[in-house]
Amino acid sequence: MGMTFITWKNSDKRDYREAQKERAKIYSKGDQVLYEMCGKWPNHENLGIIQAKVRTIGRVYATGLERKSKKDKSKGIYETVSEILRKNGALIDREIKGLKKYGQLSKPSYQKILFTHGNLVKLLRKETKSKLNFRSFVSKYLHFHIPIVPIFDSQASNTINRPDWYPWKKFKKHALIPMSKKYDPVYYKFFNQFLLYFCDLEKVKLHPSVRSADWFLIWSAYKYYD
Repeated sequence: MGMTFITWKNSDKRDYREAQKERAKIYSKGDQVLYEMCGKWPNHENLGIIQAKVRTIGRVYATGLERKSKKDKSKGIYETVSEILRKNGALIDREIKGLKKYGQLSKPSYQKILFTHGNLVKLLRKETKSKLNFRSFVSKYLHFHIPIVPIFDSQASNTINRPDWYPWKKFKKHALIPMSKKYDPVYYKFFNQFLLYFCDLEKVKLHPSVRSADWFLIWSAYKYYD
């Protein structure tokens, strides 16, 4: 089975299973709706469909897009982002199609995920001419199109970076992917931490999906770290 990066006690495993039962009972149907929406309309040609996806994911997952760009007085940020995605639809569809060929989170997919995420974050920042942080939105938007993309948000990041979990200061020497200017630097750190965490979940036979692993980070934040 191999050594885990941190020690997973039996109580930790019980917590993980409890968290997944809660997710299955209360939250998984909401995720299913988003997966089905993006599966039915994966492309970026129709502005109405794109806006439906942007609004739904942005609002359900509190991605921060509600903070309207000061540079954009004529319309809402959801409309602006949707128009940018449509204008660059061919590129985005090509990137998503390239990621979909990977059936699971594994070494061949790591660089592709980081590149696609970083590329889309830079595109939105440039096209909106704003200082809005699109890091969280892009990770969630990509995840519901390609479920192997790890979701980034402040709660998950704070949990995984705690001293008793996978703090970057301690585990950066274990980074599986070298940094590139093409990557968003904060997501890059989180991504590498998430990989170590995900590997541990597999080693202790908790059979994670990317979404179930993400949920345990959020669940732990509310249960133990509030």
